Amino acid sequence: MRVDAVEPNEYNRIRVAPLTGSIGAEIANVDLRELDDELIAELRDAWLAHKVLFFRDQQLTQAEHVAYGRALGELEIHPFAPHVDDHPEVLVLESTAESFYAAETWHSDVTFRECPPLGSVLMGRIVPPYGGDTCFANMEMAYERLPDDVKEQIDGRFAIHSYIKAFGRGMSDRKRAETAEQFPDQKHPIVRTHPVTGRKSLYVNRPF
Repeated sequence: MRVDAVEPNEYNRIRVAPLTGSIGAEIANVDLRELDDELIAELRDAWLAHKVLFFRDQQLTQAEHVAYGRALGELEIHPFAPHVDDHPEVLVLESTAESFYAAETWHSDVTFRECPPLGSVLMGRIVPPYGGDTCFANMEMAYERLPDDVKEQIDGRFAIHSYIKAFGRGMSDRKRAETAEQFPDQKHPIVRTHPVTGRKSLYVNRPF
């Protein structure tokens, strides 16, 4: 579906074109270098509604990328992933035939933190002509479609989240012990309730 073919919607400034029946929307009529309070509010509303937003042909510098993310909330410096020297909030995710660096298992980012991030802001710099897809899942719908008896089993229960499997395997015993003190295992609800929408979602993932 092309964004320019979508009828005007309830937003004053942005145009929103859903990409699937369950998750994702393409956003048009916005330049992420020129944000104001009204635009940020509309983007937040669209984000809550569609979970993942896609912006085409945005020419952002690293500083502008950081500024856009900061407009949505406090930014995190990832403790393990490679980052840009001038902008430590920016991670570099680069894969080549010689050096493969990508997540092959679905996950929510950094859930080993006591207070995990609200979301992630990704920008494709070098995109292959095919393949290399980033896939997303609607964990609210995943929860909704669980059988009632499974919901009863997991409601009110917790899962332990740890960085060890994803980032700790190559560490020495001493380094792992030091890092474990700084990033101890965290207990998060298996079923979380969104503080704004009140909707329930699954909050477990294999890497953490």
